[in-house]
Amino acid sequence: MRKKIHTILILVLLSPALCRATTVAFYTDGVIQEGDEYRYVSVYNDATVDMTGGIVTKIFTAYDSSTVNISGGALNILDSFDSSTLNLSGNPQINDIGVYFSGTVNMFGGTIGSVQIDNIANLYGGIISDYLLATSTVNIYGYNFQYNPLAGDYRGGQLTGFWMNDTPFSIDLYAVYNPPYGGTIDTWSHVVLIPEPATILLLGLGVLMLKKRN
Repeated sequence: MRKKIHTILILVLLSPALCRATTVAFYTDGVIQEGDEYRYVSVYNDATVDMTGGIVTKIFTAYDSSTVNISGGALNILDSFDSSTLNLSGNPQINDIGVYFSGTVNMFGGTIGSVQIDNIANLYGGIISDYLLATSTVNIYGYNFQYNPLAGDYRGGQLTGFWMNDTPFSIDLYAVYNPPYGGTIDTWSHVVLIPEPATILLLGLGVLMLKKRN
C-alpha cells in the first residue's frame, strides 16, 4: 500500500485528541482514504495519488506532471496546474474544479459544482450541478446532444444529452459578454461534441444509403 509522504504542518485543534495533519504534500506516490482529513493537499513531480475516500476541506492542487485519481471522498476545491492530470470516477463530491496552464481533467463520474477549464477537459460521465466555464477545448462524449442557447442560469445556454452509459445529463454553460476587463467568455464555442461509436456507425450508414439512392 502506498503511504502518505511529507506531512508539512500539524495543528492542534481545541484538544490533543483532535490533533491531525492538516496540510500534506506528496512528492512520490500516495493514497488518501476513508478517515483521512486535510485542509490542503499538494502533489508534485510525477507522483500519482489515489483518493478513494476522506475529506479535503480547502484546496487539493496537482502540479508538475503529477496524476491524481479520485474515486471517492469529498473536496472543496480541486485544481490542476502545469502538466498535471485529474482523473475522476466513482462518486466523489467536489465543489469546484479548475484546470489551468497545461493541465487536463478526465471526468467519468462524480458530482461537481462548477468546472472551470483553461486547457483540456474530457467529459465521459458524472454530474455538473452548477456550471461549466471554458476558455479552451472541452470534449464531451455521449449521444442525443441538444443545445438550447436560451436555457440555463449562466447566459451560455444549456447542453443536454446522454453519457455513453445511457445516463442523461444536463449542463449549464457559462458566458460573459463584455466583462469589466474586456473580452468575452463563451463556453459553447469551446465545446466539442463527440458521439458514441454506435451513433457514428448509424450516421455512416445513413450517408451510405443516401449515396446509393443518388
